[in-house]
Amino acid sequence: MYLVNKKFPKTEKLKSTKTIETLFSEGKTYTKFPIKVFFLPNKEINTNLAAFAVPKRNFKSAVDRNRVKRQLREAYRLNKYLIEESENTRFMMLFLYLGKVKPEYVQLEKSMLKLLKKLQEDNS
Repeated sequence: MYLVNKKFPKTEKLKSTKTIETLFSEGKTYTKFPIKVFFLPNKEINTNLAAFAVPKRNFKSAVDRNRVKRQLREAYRLNKYLIEESENTRFMMLFLYLGKVKPEYVQLEKSMLKLLKKLQEDNS
């Protein structure tokens, strides 16, 4: 039986401000409402790097923003194996939540699945 690593360790979190700015300026985007992903393929890194953002403009309460980010991280963590299957290309990604209301987790997971599959197909 094939075991999938479903952890999301610190080494896979995108934290560098310069890298995030590069993602916004040079990165490509895919959108599947309510998620937009900015990404850059990078063959020099060992693992995929991901960051998650929810605009303060849409959610004034930090509690609500953090909840949506937690749901995004969970949807990514459970489905990241879809893009880890390709050995040759790694990605730096930033997932941005576009909606203005608190999402249902099922809706987020469906969008995340479609985005990760599209990333894998278009860049393999």
